[in-house]
Amino acid sequence: MQQDYNKVYSLLYSQTRTMESRWSNLKKLEDETFLKIIMGAAPLDTFDTFVSDWKKQGGDKITEEVKEYVK
Repeated sequence: MQQDYNKVYSLLYSQTRTMESRWSNLKKLEDETFLKIIMGAAPLDTFDTFVSDWKKQGGDKITEEVKEYVK
């Protein structure tokens, strides 16, 4: 049985400055939100709130830093 996989490679294997200071909080927010959605404790549209919160808490800054790194 052969399966086709699309491999996804990371653009960055180290951490940016913002990742160093905020990643644990962002990861906790992600884990808790996803678990609540999967378990049915929160509606699916909670994901939209998560994305907004993730961006405000440093996600946008991390995205900018990674883009700068790969230029």
